[in-house]
Amino acid sequence: MSLTSFYAPNPWLLLTASVCVAFPWVMKSIYNLYFHPLRNVPGPRLAALTNFYAFYWNWIREGGYSKQFSQLHQHYNSPVIRIGPNSVHTNQIELYDVIFKGGSAWLKDWQFYQHFNGVDAMIGSKHFRTYRDHLAPLYAQRTVDGLAPKVRENLELCAARISNAARTGKTVNLAKLLRLFSTSVILYNIFSVDISLYEDDGFHPFLEAFEYIMAQSWLFVTYPMMSAWLSFIPGTIFSRLDSSWKTFMKYCTVWNDEDVRLQLESDEQSIRNSHSKSYFAMKREGNEEKNNIIPNPVDDVFNFISGGSDTTAYTIAAAFFYILSSPPVCAKLVQELDDNRSIIRDDLNYNKIKGLPYLNAVIKETLRIAVPLPGCLPRVVPKGGIAVGSFHLPAGTSLSLTHQVISFNEEIFPSSQSFLPQRWLGPDAVGLDKWNVAFSRGPRQCIGTTLAYLEVRCALAYFFSRFQMTLTGSCGDRLRWVDRFVAANVDEVEVRIVADRWTEVTY
Repeated sequence: MSLTSFYAPNPWLLLTASVCVAFPWVMKSIYNLYFHPLRNVPGPRLAALTNFYAFYWNWIREGGYSKQFSQLHQHYNSPVIRIGPNSVHTNQIELYDVIFKGGSAWLKDWQFYQHFNGVDAMIGSKHFRTYRDHLAPLYAQRTVDGLAPKVRENLELCAARISNAARTGKTVNLAKLLRLFSTSVILYNIFSVDISLYEDDGFHPFLEAFEYIMAQSWLFVTYPMMSAWLSFIPGTIFSRLDSSWKTFMKYCTVWNDEDVRLQLESDEQSIRNSHSKSYFAMKREGNEEKNNIIPNPVDDVFNFISGGSDTTAYTIAAAFFYILSSPPVCAKLVQELDDNRSIIRDDLNYNKIKGLPYLNAVIKETLRIAVPLPGCLPRVVPKGGIAVGSFHLPAGTSLSLTHQVISFNEEIFPSSQSFLPQRWLGPDAVGLDKWNVAFSRGPRQCIGTTLAYLEVRCALAYFFSRFQMTLTGSCGDRLRWVDRFVAANVDEVEVRIVADRWTEVTY
């Protein structure tokens, strides 16, 4: 027997191995298509076969799956469509109150959230309530109002960058600048040590790493083991993802170590409030139940930045785009800000700024037309199931109702594709606030809602009061986005500064 024939694979062995590998998948596919409880729910056949169909649209096609839902509902003429083997999407807005009301039995879908960390991975209401109660004092309205001076400090640092760009004739990339602004505010709330991301003349390495991680978010959340294995191949997106994650965590670890040293060496009264301070206070209490539930802030930084920084920066950038794309809206907003210039220019009086009616209308309309959380936030159908149209969805079904369904519902928002802040004012606005659901609703509503509104209101008031500017580029009349769990701009929102109205300098 030759050495070649000795090592030659046995064809029968190969066939047997192939059958053993393929048989379970074939049987599962047959079950999903013909015997699954959702087999009669219309939708793409490939979606019924495998979750890879969603991954294809979300990662390979760059965040496009949730954009298909409206067309799929129209194509199948159905109030519910099958978007995965055990997942459906509905456009029945009346179910929103059922799913997201207080005390709802609809739990987060573990299959979807299992690879998240910290607060986003908490499925049971008891654990989430414990964590929320722990953090609630940091996001109480009175506490957040007290952050206005820090927000102004960050806005002035951003304004300095804007002025420098204007003097040299450069445009300003608002998406990057506003991510710098919002991340700085979030980090101030997470750690008690002072952290500056403005020292780098360009885009801080921490933010560059975070941006790349978010661009690949569907990969490491959907197939974490695969991305980990492939990260060992040099020169690939997988190795760059691994490198970006290490850079991100390196900074988080350094900041956390500095914070730990501060907590140990300083008097408690001299340390400003933060996630970190609350965590150490809890540790000193020795409450074992809390210790087992509440994560170290360093383990939850990514969630708070992606959920608190990215969504806020996206919203402010989108507001710039739609305001500057509509001269009448811009003129009316600037007039309101000019009429109240003292509360913006002198001390950034947030208690008064948050009462400006047209500014609030602009923000609500921005949150509606530029949905910061555009994709699925799946919940599990509780015991007993539910009827949607002519279909019965059994308990255990993963059901989503995306915010886009509400935002572009013509019965609630006529001319929904148009940016119309006035719809939120006057008698016609009665009842509309019920559908301002950008931050979700119920017990799982975003805990950072108050902080997000502080940042958005102050940023728009400050920049539109101070600078006269115009859009550059060719984005058209709508801002393009992709779904990376949170919305991300496809088009760079760039502006050219015409004048600094406070210093009376024209560029």
